[in-house]
Amino acid sequence: MSEEPKFLTTDQPGVVFENTAVGRLKKEIWEASDEEIDAILAEYGVPSPCEWAKPGSYIQTTVRHELVENRRKNDIVFIPVGSTELHGDHMVSATDTLFVSLICEAVRRYTAKRGAPVNLALPPLMYGA
Repeated sequence: MSEEPKFLTTDQPGVVFENTAVGRLKKEIWEASDEEIDAILAEYGVPSPCEWAKPGSYIQTTVRHELVENRRKNDIVFIPVGSTELHGDHMVSATDTLFVSLICEAVRRYTAKRGAPVNLALPPLMYGA
C-alpha cells in the first residue's frame, strides 16, 4: 500500500507544495500558462480600478434595502486588512492595503456574477508603521 506524498514537487527544486487541497490549487496556479492565468484574472474582473467610492461595492456605499437582500444571499463579510510599511523608495506605504482591497473587490465581483455577492466593509484596516 503506497501512501500519498506529503509534498508535491515542481520543475524548480526549491519550490514544493503541501499535498492538500490548498497546496494542489497553489501548484495548479504555479504551473498555469500565461493564458490560463489571464483567463482566471478575467473571471474575477482583474485588473480593475479601486472601488472604494463605487456605489454598491462596500457595505457603506450600498443602500440599506440592497444590503438586506445581499445578506440573505450571502452573509459573508470581508474586512480588508493591510500593512502600512515601507517597501522602498519606489512604492507607497499603502501598497498592501490597496492590493488586499483589490483582491476583496475581485471576490465580490466573482460572487456577484454567481448571484450571491460577498459583502465588503470600509475602511480597509491598516496596520504597521
